[in-house]
Amino acid sequence: MRVLVTSEQDIASLSIKEVLLNEYGFSDSHESFEGNKVYSTDTSLLITTNRDMIHCDHLENHFDAEAFIFCSRHRAQSGKPALLVHSTGNLGSDAQFGGIPHQLSVSAPSLVSAALRKLYEEREQRGLNEFDVSLEVTHHGPTSLETPLIFVELGSSEEYWIHEEGARAVSAAVMECVSEPFTGDAVIGFGGTHYASKFNKLLLEKGYKIGHMAPKYALDGLTPEVLQQMLTNSTIPITKAVIDWKGTNAGNKAHLFPMLEDAEIEIIRAKNA
Repeated sequence: MRVLVTSEQDIASLSIKEVLLNEYGFSDSHESFEGNKVYSTDTSLLITTNRDMIHCDHLENHFDAEAFIFCSRHRAQSGKPALLVHSTGNLGSDAQFGGIPHQLSVSAPSLVSAALRKLYEEREQRGLNEFDVSLEVTHHGPTSLETPLIFVELGSSEEYWIHEEGARAVSAAVMECVSEPFTGDAVIGFGGTHYASKFNKLLLEKGYKIGHMAPKYALDGLTPEVLQQMLTNSTIPITKAVIDWKGTNAGNKAHLFPMLEDAEIEIIRAKNA
């Protein structure tokens, strides 16, 4: 059973929840969670928490899930409309947005791939030309769940958190994650910006599945222990480390490459992948 997570504290989440209830055959399970109704299909549950989703490290106390799929808002100062997907974790010591420092959740690369592909498809079919569609690098909580998880997000301001067609696009991607199996192998990514456009192309054009990603700004502080989590905290085997070559500097490479070599993971340039 895969569990879709929404939150009373998240306007976008509630917009997505409304679409899921109206268009995807969820019915009242006659159970509740934190005072909110739990809905179900044959293969999934739809729950609503009273917490902000970045602080939902408690879900395993209540649900035995194959995966948690978070239906979330995305906030950005630009306010630019966006449809996004990412794994969670704190690559460094900063944990102001939930989770534990230097701790990564279990990534689900096949779900990330399925969600991103579906978001692109939905943007085209729904004429959402103003929306960016992208992977984001690993960031924020929750981090301590042993169950694989993924965030699929609608952004990036209140105007778009209630955007009906945007919510439908995220709902379609979320439901794609409900049926996508944990199969194949995957890569991890290093370098570039928070919005990992170089890795979008690998996924969409070359069929890669991607787990945790560390941007340029996090590389100099990356520890061997966090790198090991990038390699092992995954539903499917990680076989390569892909480097955004132009999105890393000499110092980044000098810090990162010895750790990758010690981990005996193949290093490839993104443009050669």
